[in-house]
Amino acid sequence: MTSSNRDEMIKALKSSVVPLLREKGFKGSFPHFRRRLETRIDLISFFFDKYGGGFVVDIGASPTNGYTVSRGYHIPPNKVNTTHHVPQMRLQPTEEPPDFSFRYDEEPVLDGIYEKLAREVAFLLPEAEQWWNSEKTAQIIKRKTKKQGEINFD
Repeated sequence: MTSSNRDEMIKALKSSVVPLLREKGFKGSFPHFRRRLETRIDLISFFFDKYGGGFVVDIGASPTNGYTVSRGYHIPPNKVNTTHHVPQMRLQPTEEPPDFSFRYDEEPVLDGIYEKLAREVAFLLPEAEQWWNSEKTAQIIKRKTKKQGEINFD
């Protein structure tokens, strides 16, 4: 896999998934996006394999005032993302056989594979919305907010 394959995949995600995220109120720049709501911050990040050929999509949530990691360091709301050990889950591709990442490394590279994978990520966004809006996620965010206290950066 070459970096041009990765570049093509990023281009496809930016042209079809990122506009959907913007419509839903997400801010940020590739690969990390956040949506600040009244009760939490929704997070979505894209991570590419070190050696190429695939990527994962992690979603997460943070208290509205950011996130305090276990060592006590606080990440402000405009910087928090899924790498900060926030409550999170990974969107799973629907392809068979099951894989934990979206793959574009089959040789020869299939026509339209980048757009196909970007459409699949877009198709999975309602699943992310369900997770963000779930009672379980709300309870985790409430507990974390209470534990770390009210830190105001505004």
